[in-house]
Amino acid sequence: NKPFFSYFIIIVCTICLIVSIALNGWKVQPLNENPMIGPSAEVLVRMGAKYTPNIVYDGEWYRIFTAMFLHAGVIHWMMNMLAIYFLGPAIEQSHGFFATVLIFTLAGIGGNLLSAIFLAKSISVGASGGIFGLIGACLADIISNWGLLFSECVDDDDDDGDEKKNSRSVCQNINILLWLAFDIFINIVIGLTPLIDNFTHLGGMFFGFLCGLSTMKRVSHEFFGMEKHWLLRLRTFLVRFVGVIFTVVCILTAASTLASLGNGEIYTCWGCAYISCAPFPFWVEDESKWWTCDV
Repeated sequence: NKPFFSYFIIIVCTICLIVSIALNGWKVQPLNENPMIGPSAEVLVRMGAKYTPNIVYDGEWYRIFTAMFLHAGVIHWMMNMLAIYFLGPAIEQSHGFFATVLIFTLAGIGGNLLSAIFLAKSISVGASGGIFGLIGACLADIISNWGLLFSECVDDDDDDGDEKKNSRSVCQNINILLWLAFDIFINIVIGLTPLIDNFTHLGGMFFGFLCGLSTMKRVSHEFFGMEKHWLLRLRTFLVRFVGVIFTVVCILTAASTLASLGNGEIYTCWGCAYISCAPFPFWVEDESKWWTCDV
């Protein structure tokens, strides 16, 4: 499969970044306002950033979707596009166009819904929800095929160097796990800056994991001459069926919860803002900080 969807996301996000800077007068905001080297929050709201008051009071539900293609600035855009460039094609070529579109879209929407609920007074943008959805799907793929990834039967070769080959394969799999963990850590750190949102990140990974349980192709045990008990087959079927159903149910529940906020005053849960944005350096006065979290 050609990774058309991954390239489409990169092109659309790039166009949106250029347009946002153009609407900002072809200049970027001061670093203490937007450390990602990008436009103002007002411009991003005009273009469709996630902002709960506009969603629940003005009925602008499209912001849950359009926020996925906007970025806070050049640094934010570059980090996300690199992640899509390396991760997107790998998933799309291995598991198909439809599965990649479904995971990216549902995870991005689900992550933005959670962000809109828990950070109702904050503006946020980014494809990170969908990207974390792809990471969550990778984790689902790894867990589903865990027995094969570290099985001697998979890499058994009678020609020579069985133990050395198995050891090399295990090291490669461990390197993949470490890379995913490092990518998650870096994006969470970036999520502590203004206009970027860790609720979208972690929510996207949660929904991507659930969706990945149903959409990621399974490696056949029989292909490697390994028998699979009928109870394991039943468990695999139930997990694949429940995964996508539970994803849709969670998204509908989150959307219903967000809609109910329009019946009263919008609030932000205590402490939630610090999970998604932390003024830095925290040990100096506000006027000396590199950035604050007032947007």
